[in-house]
Amino acid sequence: MPNTHQRSIMLVVGAALIFTAAGAQATLAQVGHRPESSPYRDLRIKQTLTFMGGLLTGGGGKAGVGPSSGPLGGVRWDFHVGSSIALFLGGHASDLERRLINPIEPPGGGRELGTAQQNVWMAEGGINLLLTGRKTWHGFAPYAGAAFGMVFGTEVPEDSVFTFGRKFHIGPAAGIRFFLNRRFHIRLEARDIIWRMTYPQVFLTIPEGEPQIPVIDGDVSTLAEWVHHPTFFIGLGWTLRF
Repeated sequence: MPNTHQRSIMLVVGAALIFTAAGAQATLAQVGHRPESSPYRDLRIKQTLTFMGGLLTGGGGKAGVGPSSGPLGGVRWDFHVGSSIALFLGGHASDLERRLINPIEPPGGGRELGTAQQNVWMAEGGINLLLTGRKTWHGFAPYAGAAFGMVFGTEVPEDSVFTFGRKFHIGPAAGIRFFLNRRFHIRLEARDIIWRMTYPQVFLTIPEGEPQIPVIDGDVSTLAEWVHHPTFFIGLGWTLRF
């Protein structure tokens, strides 16, 4: 059975394939249509501003202590360059759940300390390939691309062992825009937000009580990993410049 990381990658790749297939089908459908009856319309925009909301999911890494799930919201600025490329800059704020543990205690013997909420801020940029170019198909404009940036986590006073801090993030994305008119559009996007977790060495400590199972079983090389967070966005976009 695929693990959590493999499932998240498969989910985003699957979404990308669906949108790519939609774009390819739309391109084929353009052939043979009279201009007045064509499902295509020129996409005469240069810049858009989109207000986004969504849900970030994930397991918090193998130690389960990373910020892992919760709502997020933000804004992004897209600008078209060339016939089929769009670049974007954006930022998001999120309120994510964190698991709290005492690593020197055994499982079931005082290790679990509950959960806490952590505010996480994301600054990002990215590139998208517009699968129908500078046109829409029945109002739809699918795309696939990637995003990268920085993640900043606020302090969690309840946790004196693990600090999230700031991290680089990267990940693939696939989405689609539906243009209500020349000025407004709705955006749906699926993304895998990936960042690297680094755990303190105390997570390797073997507890004195039973069962003698450390938080992480291994050596210092196992104290870091890339953690996947399947994320889903919905947004309302506004054309800034035609």
